[in-house]
Amino acid sequence: MRVDFLYVRHGETLFNVTERAQGWCDSPLTERGLEQARACARRLAGERIDRAFASPSGRAMDTAAIVCAGRGIAITPEPGLREMYFGTLEGARIGEDPRMYELWDARDYTPVGGESEEQLVRRIREAFARMAGECEDGQQVLVVSHRGYFLFVLEALFGWDLDELYERDPDVLDHIIPNASVARFSWEDGVWKLGELPT
Repeated sequence: MRVDFLYVRHGETLFNVTERAQGWCDSPLTERGLEQARACARRLAGERIDRAFASPSGRAMDTAAIVCAGRGIAITPEPGLREMYFGTLEGARIGEDPRMYELWDARDYTPVGGESEEQLVRRIREAFARMAGECEDGQQVLVVSHRGYFLFVLEALFGWDLDELYERDPDVLDHIIPNASVARFSWEDGVWKLGELPT
């Protein structure tokens, strides 16, 4: 059995522009973000999409709605696709509180009531196993989620070492998954295979 996944990051948001940590809190898509989502829809217009799942965050659901417009597909909110939870630092301006960098480097926000890397990796594995299990053989699935989350997808599903990744490229988070970009991967007979990094 095989299921193919199209992973899309939401379009640009107000908090992206004002450089605030979004996590589980939310901010609306900007005009540029709406156009990015529309451009993604045009890019995927010739692709079959059999199912669609999105983080319940408004920015992800709105992006998914634009990408799926006219397809007659219901978008299923999947809580396991939420961004990493930053606890009391939700909504904080990046760099305003030194703990934001320190805790990101440690990949552990439990000191401020948020999530740890271990918790998020477990959540990702459970969510993608659940989504794959709901699909039929040969289906192609749209998933709309978040930027930081995607780095942990690389670890959780494909075994990437994030410490090694950051050693090679300390700014990897800034460019690995642009707004409304598309990554491709598949689940085949219980094995995850990475097809294309986000472009």
